Amino acid sequence: MRARLGEFRALSRAQKLLLCEAMALLVASKVLLAVAGLADAERYFATVSQLLPCHRQSGSPESVRWAVLTAGSHLPGTYDCLDRALTGSTLLVANGLPHCLRFGVDTQSNTFEAHAWIESNGRVIIGGVDNFERFRTLTEREVHD
Repeated sequence: MRARLGEFRALSRAQKLLLCEAMALLVASKVLLAVAGLADAERYFATVSQLLPCHRQSGSPESVRWAVLTAGSHLPGTYDCLDRALTGSTLLVANGLPHCLRFGVDTQSNTFEAHAWIESNGRVIIGGVDNFERFRTLTEREVHD
């Protein structure tokens, strides 16, 4: 516990803020998706992205990736690709960073598996998997700001 607190203290003010925002958004995504569904969660997060203190265009796709993955690994419970993708997209919008939020399904498995991921500058930043060829994109949302 002390080691984690020490790591947190060593972060810059901007990193601390981004990490705390990512933690709050991950928890909110878990709750909203469970009780309201994807469409309502996306509407809520679109509003939240305009209110976040990080709405100052100082982040980068890499810093958002770090915050989402770090938050998910330090919070209790499990956060799936959809939780991480919604959180990451919200933080990217708040920082004025264009990206593409994609939703797809596995076309090579006998069982149904869906996946959500974010691409920025032509590469996957959140939701990477070993074998993307097995997923067919069903829908994508280009987000420019």
